[in-house]
Amino acid sequence: MSADQTTRAHDETTEVRRTRDRRSRGRLRAVLAGAGVLGIGAAVTLAAWTDTEWIFGGTDDDGTPIGTTVFEIQQNVYDGQSFQNRENWPTDATAGRLNFTVAAASLSPGAVVYAPMQLRAAPGSVGGTVVLNAAQQGTGTDPGLFGALVYQARTGVTQANCNAAGISGGTALAPASTPLGTGGSASFTVAGAPDATTAGTPVDVCFQITMPATATGDALQGKAVVPVWSFTATSQS
Repeated sequence: MSADQTTRAHDETTEVRRTRDRRSRGRLRAVLAGAGVLGIGAAVTLAAWTDTEWIFGGTDDDGTPIGTTVFEIQQNVYDGQSFQNRENWPTDATAGRLNFTVAAASLSPGAVVYAPMQLRAAPGSVGGTVVLNAAQQGTGTDPGLFGALVYQARTGVTQANCNAAGISGGTALAPASTPLGTGGSASFTVAGAPDATTAGTPVDVCFQITMPATATGDALQGKAVVPVWSFTATSQS
């Protein structure tokens, strides 16, 4: 083999070794990179414990659910039916009938008549604030007589004291000489019921209707009037 051939063979052998070394280093780097990727992937896909917690809306220690209050006012007009809930459209057919005494059907100028009643919160009901609305003209009412009569209403006057001697002892809800078409000027409170089976403490109300002594016109004779009041109660809670 000539010197030139020997040199060329040596150079080729050296180049082969260099190429082989480069390929080996590349494979090593690829293996290390793959190991790194494998390590990251393993961390993401590892299994883990899970725990689910459930909650619900309630109240008190016994788990009572969230709910609404009950608000219902009852009336007693001493008609033998005790306390009733009469909240339909206030007409003389559906409202509780106040029993005005002392010949209320045959008034004359200067006559004064009285009628007691009570309001209370029904069993299980929260308390509320009550106002007296202006009277409306019930069926068969003569507008002239309706406009001539006046009234007053007072709380805190019991059935026994709903008369000329006892009415002044209460608290004015509608002051004396209020026209029938005018509501009360004050409000009052009805206490809530203590529990679901016991009603709240009743509030006594006494009504007085007066035919003024000056109401002497012939047009008022032989007429009738049916004033229909309503109470509006608003719950306190």
